[in-house]
Amino acid sequence: MQITNGIQVQFIPTTKFKDIGISVRFRNTLQDGKSAKRSLLALMLVDRCQKYDTKLKMSEMQDELYGATLTAQTAGFGASQIIELRSKIINPSFLNEENTLLEDTFAFLHEVIFSPLLKEEVFHENKEILLAKIKRMQDDPSQYAITCGLQEAGKGTPLGISALGTYEQVEQLTLSDIQQIYQEMMKEDLIDILVCGDIEEDSILKLVKETLRFTPRNTQMQSWYCVENERKSETKRLTKHISQSYIMMTWFTHTPITDEKYYALRVANAVFGQYSTSLLFQEVGEKRSLCYSIFSNLFCYDGAMGVTTGIEKEHIDKTMELIQTQFHRVCEGDFSEDLLNTSKRMVINSLKASEDSMYSLMAFAYQNALLQRDYSVSDLMDMVEKVTREEVMEVMKRCEYKMGVVVTKEDDDEENCE
Repeated sequence: MQITNGIQVQFIPTTKFKDIGISVRFRNTLQDGKSAKRSLLALMLVDRCQKYDTKLKMSEMQDELYGATLTAQTAGFGASQIIELRSKIINPSFLNEENTLLEDTFAFLHEVIFSPLLKEEVFHENKEILLAKIKRMQDDPSQYAITCGLQEAGKGTPLGISALGTYEQVEQLTLSDIQQIYQEMMKEDLIDILVCGDIEEDSILKLVKETLRFTPRNTQMQSWYCVENERKSETKRLTKHISQSYIMMTWFTHTPITDEKYYALRVANAVFGQYSTSLLFQEVGEKRSLCYSIFSNLFCYDGAMGVTTGIEKEHIDKTMELIQTQFHRVCEGDFSEDLLNTSKRMVINSLKASEDSMYSLMAFAYQNALLQRDYSVSDLMDMVEKVTREEVMEVMKRCEYKMGVVVTKEDDDEENCE
């Protein structure tokens, strides 16, 4: 439901949960450099605000709201970046008294969003928190390989941009950068407000209109796209102080999330490497014991697919060759009917499981909004069930191998990821 230009509210009514979830999502273009500013802003927004100007006051206010939670995160959705403020409260109907919990919660969100405390102390504290988070990710060899793999394969595209920002970008930020990006967010971002739970939609809508009075905006933006660039396929070797080597291999799928064959790609990915039943897990992990875990993953809003595994250095070339072999097996239909049916069942089960999580339901509703569609989970399960072997082969043959990144123990003649 559109409240005004660029501002939408969605209700996800359900009686499965005792809580009510509220998500306010700000969406703007994912840009190198700007993503770091928005990541730091997200942390500052939920740290303190002008009315509750200490951590203690923020905590006490959440206690007064019967243990309400308030968190923030940033994420990339293809060509866009999301700042999400998320709150969860107990459903007021479970309280043995007359209460104004919903009203007070939305009033609290109003203070957090419209009157943040963008001051030096808050800035420096949260800058250190963000730097520490990025450092932890850099120190995790698996995450490092994935980050470098996407950065290398996706150069010149949103796929190559970190939605969190880089360590160097965050180090250079100033308070004025955050104040400027906040003003931009409030004026330009497309905003979605999602509320999930056993709710009265009319009363919630009234509260949203009264407390979250965003100004209209005329921003136009499409989040999903299909990644393309002129880079030739290659293998790049990087180094890090680690005991085990890690591989990240990236393909461009040429199948956007809006494509009618996208759910065939979901099944193809499941056959290839998403689950423990897959070819990658069985052939590379189980039969040859080259790795403890190996999996493939779709970056669906970018139109990319990646394979990640940790291995011993002497097995790098053999493992990469085996991964390519399993990829071509899917392309040629060299997999059993049992594996096809099992893979479809695994995808369907993951869709079913999403209905048991409040935030998965909200994520699904948000995806519908981004893709301008109105599918149900049952609709998607039907699409998966109808996928044929020929469709799996077709979408896998569309995929273009783009980049292999190998992270190994430091040697003198190798380089690090910038």
